[in-house]
Amino acid sequence: MQAGSRVLTENCSFDPYWWRAAPHKQEPAIAPPRSTDVAIIGSGITGIVAALHLARGGRQVTVFEAHEPGYGASTRNAGYVGRTLKHGFGELIESHGLSFATQIYGELMDAFLAVKETVESENIACHYKQQGRLLLATSPAMYEAMAHEFSLREKHLREPFAMVSRGEQASEIGTERYSGGVKIEDHVGLHPGLYHQGLLDAARAAGVTIAAHTPVLRIAREGAGFIVHVPQAQVAARDVVVATNGYSGDAFPWLKRRVMPFDAYQTVSEPMPAERLRQLLPGDRTYIDWNFNVDWMRRAPDDPTRIVFGGLTGGRNQDLRQMAERLHVRLLRIFPELTGLRFDNIWTGKCGGTLDLYPHIGRHDGIHYAVGYCFAGVPMGTLFGQKLARRILGGKGGDSAFDRPLPSSPFYWGNPWFVPHAINWLSRHDR
Repeated sequence: MQAGSRVLTENCSFDPYWWRAAPHKQEPAIAPPRSTDVAIIGSGITGIVAALHLARGGRQVTVFEAHEPGYGASTRNAGYVGRTLKHGFGELIESHGLSFATQIYGELMDAFLAVKETVESENIACHYKQQGRLLLATSPAMYEAMAHEFSLREKHLREPFAMVSRGEQASEIGTERYSGGVKIEDHVGLHPGLYHQGLLDAARAAGVTIAAHTPVLRIAREGAGFIVHVPQAQVAARDVVVATNGYSGDAFPWLKRRVMPFDAYQTVSEPMPAERLRQLLPGDRTYIDWNFNVDWMRRAPDDPTRIVFGGLTGGRNQDLRQMAERLHVRLLRIFPELTGLRFDNIWTGKCGGTLDLYPHIGRHDGIHYAVGYCFAGVPMGTLFGQKLARRILGGKGGDSAFDRPLPSSPFYWGNPWFVPHAINWLSRHDR
């Protein structure tokens, strides 16, 4: 396909780069069973992890997916694994007290560790690497705020960190754009496509039925269970899990009023000399600035000659070629020497946000859900999938600090028209 842009290669793909190593197979639609113990809607990380643990717990599990398995954000994200939340630890102490803040951030640690345990227990080859993360300050004031925030985390959570001054940052990143940052040595990067593929393989081996190309039209109560309506079939289920996040639609009107889908854009560069890339990213970490509307980058985990770069989250939907031009401008602000660099891939995916900017796990009208990861989908999706399974199986460990009322607004009915305006305001605040 001709890309038709000066910043895109001639054969640029508009599919996620991660699909090269973990291609999405064109699976035929299957006739779902007439009944199942657990119906799971959505085949991303959350749904597949829940399905895996439920099947091993003796449940008959059917996963319904409107597209190919893992079509959504689970194979479109950046592959970052950390302990992140849009609410800072210090902010939570001020607003809710130390006990609440510690509980919330303790569960972020649980999510972080859940990925490591899953990769090891399922023997998933997904380029899992403890490479560390560099959080970058875009101003001296932000640098000082970072120092305060992470000092609190070290004091109360025992999370080590190292401040990297502007004078020292050349050893970590080859740019003058930033005013230093925070280095967190234990944060992880992985290949999200291969991580999801490993989970999917494990679930299938455990006996989970994956009904691809089978969108759920509605869910209705019947007795002590539910009827899941899909095209040309009705499936009885004892329990239902909705794990659609930013892809929740009309079939789930309650969630639709509470989850805000928005787009995140990402690119992968054409290959460049490995030595040049080492000069730009000598620390080989995952990099992200500390703005609300972030830019992020890393070396491709399976190809050290490519940069994965993303940003412009939540803006108005535009043609991907236009977004590539805008992302190229943002990349050049960081590395002006990359003027001639082009992108081999550009793609987008739906993130799921909530009105209070917290992830949420819970139950509504008997239906289990986990949504609203707010940029922490790999670790939180893994943990919440485990917790959903434990809740249905009746075991310990299903409780969560994020099982809180999921807010709505009388002015929001599922169309996040206001998100671009909010992002524009926050971007001005960042500057």
